[in-house]
Formats: sequence, structure tokens, C-alpha cells
Amino acid sequence: MPSRPSSTTFRVHDPNSPMKIHESRTRYFSRLDADPWGFADPSNDWSGEDRFVAVTGPAYLLVLAITILLSHQGVIPQLNSVSFIYFFAAQAFGLLGKAICSYLVLRFKIKINYVRKLGLRPWRKLTAFVIPLLVSKGGQAIPDVCALFALGQLVTILTEWHIIRRRVGFLRYSFLSWDRIEDRPYSMRYDLLEDVFRFLVYLPFMVIFGKMSLIVMIPNLINEFGDGLAEPVGIRWGRHTYRVKALWYKGKAFAGSFQRSLEGSATVFVVSILVLFAYRDQFTSTQFIVALLTLPLGMTIAEAVSPHTADGPLLALVGCGMLLGILAI
Repeated sequence: MPSRPSSTTFRVHDPNSPMKIHESRTRYFSRLDADPWGFADPSNDWSGEDRFVAVTGPAYLLVLAITILLSHQGVIPQLNSVSFIYFFAAQAFGLLGKAICSYLVLRFKIKINYVRKLGLRPWRKLTAFVIPLLVSKGGQAIPDVCALFALGQLVTILTEWHIIRRRVGFLRYSFLSWDRIEDRPYSMRYDLLEDVFRFLVYLPFMVIFGKMSLIVMIPNLINEFGDGLAEPVGIRWGRHTYRVKALWYKGKAFAGSFQRSLEGSATVFVVSILVLFAYRDQFTSTQFIVALLTLPLGMTIAEAVSPHTADGPLLALVGCGMLLGILAI
């Protein structure tokens, strides 16, 4: 495990153009080797993460406690204990996977962006949704989703909060494979905010139309695999680039300069078409044609214009909204 670098070997990156780190492979790994955990960069202000945890941690504890209480009182369906067993097994497996991916990054010099999106992201992002959908029945899935979502956010805080990572070597090591250099020190905050916004979009559609409806599943699959592949494709083959801002960066709202590419965005378009063909039998002929003509383009534009690390909620909103209209034809 790399030792913590001394201040004499560390160079602060350009805070206004964090994506410049990808212009040179040598530069990227020199910086990563000098500061693998992100703790040596004096420009990283971790106090914002502490305030974020102070607010969100108790909030998710409250959501989890209320869900359990309502379930125990019979106000909502009983929570499925099997879902929780699978959930914790998935969390343990995911943490082990992060550690293995961190080894690949450090040993074989694979960029964090690749292992994060290709190896870790689908598993991590789908856990709280997929397990209740597969294990729970009928209306029971919604309480399970709510409880496991809150629990998942708490697990993320406990395994990724810098206060804990500084003291637990395994968590510090495993988080490296998820902690993109250009996102530090906001990696955990970006993920938790995207998750909750996306959850708030999907939950009403799940309640109204059912847990496995086209309106829920198609945008989710496009988000996970289209957006998941867009970054590796863009980093490796992107030549026609454009810039987007983050919701919050260096103390400012809608700040920073993060790179995307037309090649990466095209991946969202292709995956959208493939997902639609996978569900072709569940559309009428007219609905399918309209979906092919509109949904891939709509999802591609949504991914392209959304803020850095906040494309999931916009993809969910655009996808669910467009499918709601298409299925009404």
C-alpha cells in the first residue's frame, strides 16, 4: 500500500481545470502515486464533507427508523428480512470488489475512471433497487426500497467519510478505486446527492406504475449502462470534447470545468436503442417507432447538458417523463 507522500513530492493540480490531469498518462499516475488518498492536497477542504455528514447522517437514520417503526406497527407492509440479508452480502462483496479494483489501479496503472464505471458502478448503483425488486413481492418492494436506500446511504458514509478512512486502512485503500482524482474532495458528496435526487425521481413512478414497469426499468438501464460506458469511452476515445459544470465545486455553485465528449454521449444514444429493442414486445408498433425516434435523442441530450456527476436524476426524469407520454399513445 503506497505510503503517504511528503509535501515536497506533491504538486497541487489546477483547481479550475481538474480534467487536465487526463491530458497525460504520466501526469495522471505521478499525481496518483504522490497522493493516492487525496489527503495531501492542501487545496482540499474537508470541512464541507463534515458538515454534509452532520446533516445527511441523522436524516437517513431518521428515515430508516421511521420505515422500520411503520412496518412494525403494520402501517406499511412488513419489511422483508431476506432483502436485508442479500443487501449486506452485496455490500460486503462490493467492498471487496473495490479493494480488488484498487489493487488493479495501483499495480497495473489502470485509471480510476475505468474500474469505477466498468467494474464497480453497476453493482453499487443498482443494489438498493434490484434486491427489493427481485426478492420482495407486490407493494412490499416499496418499503424495502426506502429502507435499503437509507441504509445504503449510511453504509456509504461509514465507509467513505474521510474521518473514518483516515483511521481505517482497508477503507482508505478500497475507496481509491471509486475516488476519481478530478472529483476530490467531493466524491462522496457527489455520489450521495446524485443517489437521493435519482431516488426521489424514481420512487413516485414505482409507486404509481409498479416496480418493474417500462417507465422505471428502461431509464434505469440506460442510465446504468449508457452513462456508465460514456465516461470510459470518452476518456479513451473522446476527441470532440465539451465542458460542463458541477453542482458544487471549490465553494461555488455550478462551478468547475469538467470534460465530456461527443463520443461518450453517443454511447448513451446507442445503449438507449439497444435497451428499447430488448423491450420491443411490450410496446405497440406505433409506440415503439415513436420511442426509437425520440427517447435515444432525449436521453443523450439529458446526459450531455446535466451537471457533472448529476446526470442520473436528469436521465431518470427525462426517461420516465418521455415514456409516460409514449405509452399513452
